Amino acid sequence: MSSAEQVPPENQNKIEFLLGELGKQEGELERVEQQPTEDSDSSLEEKVRKLREINLQIKQINSQRRRIWTQLRIEMAQNATIGENLIISDLRAGVNGLNQRLDRMSQDITCSICLTPWTGDQGRHHLVSLRCGHLFGSNCIHTAIRRYHRCPICRRRARHNDVRRIYGRSFLPP
Repeated sequence: MSSAEQVPPENQNKIEFLLGELGKQEGELERVEQQPTEDSDSSLEEKVRKLREINLQIKQINSQRRRIWTQLRIEMAQNATIGENLIISDLRAGVNGLNQRLDRMSQDITCSICLTPWTGDQGRHHLVSLRCGHLFGSNCIHTAIRRYHRCPICRRRARHNDVRRIYGRSFLPP
């Protein structure tokens, strides 16, 4: 998402309006500055009065221009804050998504009985499954079957000869 898309439309319209006003003021300033000040048939007092008038117009235009610049800076600062908040919320959502994925991955490599990761092929807590398809550490499921004769997850009847060893490095942490 680009920064222009992150600015709400009403704020974007206000910024465009202020930029337009600024352009008008600059055009007006150019027009005033280019007014002829010397007429051959006007008196010195008339020329001074006209110069004072032009000077006053220039001051008014500059004052309006400063006011527009100030409003524009305020709008840009507010929109920068909006943009930063959108970026921060996007980052938070991304981090939360990553945390959820990591949680799921950690669930995928841990025994659902003792919640510890399975060991490699030689360990006593290697990956096994029951006929129902649920995965456990070998030690934990044999203890559970001895006590309850059921799968700890789905409560389906289970015996020791239902335990099948799972071979596959992709299931184990590096």
